[in-house]
Amino acid sequence: MRAEANRRDRMTPHERRIAMERGEETDRIPVIPFIGEISGRLVGISSREYWHDAAKMVEAELAAFTRLGHDELSLGPNTCGILESLGGTVVYPEEGMPYFDGAYLKDYRMLDEMEPASAANAERLLFFREAMERMKEAADGIVDVAPSIGGPFTIAANLRGVEQFLRDLRKEPEQVQRLLRLVTDTMKNCVDMVAPFADGIRLADPVASPALISPRYFRELVYPYLVEIMEYAEEKTGKRPSLHICGNTKKVWEYFREMPIRAISLDNIMDLGEAKEALGDRMTIVGNLPPVECLLEGSEKTLREEIRRETDLAKGSPKGYISASGCDVPYNTDLKNWISGWMKCGQWQDYRECTIEV
Repeated sequence: MRAEANRRDRMTPHERRIAMERGEETDRIPVIPFIGEISGRLVGISSREYWHDAAKMVEAELAAFTRLGHDELSLGPNTCGILESLGGTVVYPEEGMPYFDGAYLKDYRMLDEMEPASAANAERLLFFREAMERMKEAADGIVDVAPSIGGPFTIAANLRGVEQFLRDLRKEPEQVQRLLRLVTDTMKNCVDMVAPFADGIRLADPVASPALISPRYFRELVYPYLVEIMEYAEEKTGKRPSLHICGNTKKVWEYFREMPIRAISLDNIMDLGEAKEALGDRMTIVGNLPPVECLLEGSEKTLREEIRRETDLAKGSPKGYISASGCDVPYNTDLKNWISGWMKCGQWQDYRECTIEV
């Protein structure tokens, strides 16, 4: 099975991205729903199967692309795959999203026996390498493939346990730095693994949110490691990565401007107009439909009005705008109806003329 261009569009997703990056006119606004394992429902596989069978994962992603015609495909290893490669435990329910099963790093002395994970010493990472290779071949140059890699602060926090890790920022600063170094080196190994098949890389570091840490900790413990990964990813893939951090990130936008970011994905609580003014000259603005209120629980009217409102705020952003969900789409969202309707709205250059037919 290979990707096929959407017959309703005048451009392929790859052509649309190139045009947007060049500042040229596109046939429609790019749309990226963060759906992950939800796509498995289109081919009748469980969430657990999606995350453990590379062939079925790719089949599900292609089925979603065929149905929706969205503008980027993404696989892991995400935070979960990297956490597992370092010894952590992730629970994969039959139906629903994976979650972490407690802290792995009970004592920082365990770091003495740990080494950065890679495809050479972590079987779990090999799974994602296989999936990426299959996906890149199936995408056939029609749609870009951008693997998602968890951010260093978030992976470290979940290895240690988020609450304990946040306490350690003050009580165990040297050990925190040791853990962040281990995680960052593992992430660089992941970049090496996926780079031959990647058209870009997505970074997601939700625990690095200003809702959880101060701007000072962001500058000292998030910024340097993220920049290191971003520069490494750009060196290996030829493209700057995108970044998502949950919550209200306005307090650290000044640091975003200094980072080599290709696109910034914003939580649905953020104002796209403000982001356009503060960041739009440096990076593409991505976002930010409310995943719950709009996509999971919203009506046709709610969805249409929110698309119009956000597009009015973000249109004209110097480095372009991509319509996306403000975070992961909830597992029980009706993929065939509301997400499909969202994609159909994406076909209009002027969203004010959009009508949703599901």
